Amino acid sequence: MRRILLAAFALLGLAALGAPAQAAPFLGYRVYEDGVLKHSGGSSGGFLSATGHTGLFQWSLTALGAPFVQAPAMGAQTTEVSVPNLSSTHSIRIEVSQTGLPSASATGGGLLAQLANSFTANFLINGGAIGAVTIANYVDADNTAFGLSQLMASASFTSSGPNAAGTFLADVSLPNALFSETMVFEAVFLGGAAALFASSQITVPEPASLALFGAGLLGLGAVWRRRGRG
Repeated sequence: MRRILLAAFALLGLAALGAPAQAAPFLGYRVYEDGVLKHSGGSSGGFLSATGHTGLFQWSLTALGAPFVQAPAMGAQTTEVSVPNLSSTHSIRIEVSQTGLPSASATGGGLLAQLANSFTANFLINGGAIGAVTIANYVDADNTAFGLSQLMASASFTSSGPNAAGTFLADVSLPNALFSETMVFEAVFLGGAAALFASSQITVPEPASLALFGAGLLGLGAVWRRRGRG
């Protein structure tokens, strides 16, 4: 019996050695000017801080992810996107991506996972010289860096509108063990000097939000039942 147990433990050890190790979550970023990639980089510590100059735009970025915060939470903000003076229209796009997130960490997990999204944008200098700022959050079930396969939520802001969007609950399908999240910030500058700030967050929905969401579904079901009886 002892020999059998030792052999079993040895086989388990070999299986563990042969199993692929799961990489820690990784944060990466990419910055585009007029559709051309200008900067990229990343960090595996769950914290990212970067700054640079594309040629036209001065930009700075901070982001938080796992393990700095509990997976699958992620937050990013452009602490500055500015231009000294433009004579024509130009665009900037900043992408932040987090890979290696356990699908089970999302509310529900698997095919019925759910995540919450929120966005803000502030036009700091000469907001009239900035066109719409669009922020969008995505997940990718194949754990692809900067994967955009499933759009969770998006919001657009202008200098004349509100600078914050409410929380958007997104139902996503995460059939694999790991998945990725990507945030995309896009802004069009129309000319002149201008500056803006934008942020995005992905979190696990609060229980109260889930209860409200569930109550809404129940309400819809009651309406359909009444219609069916009528």
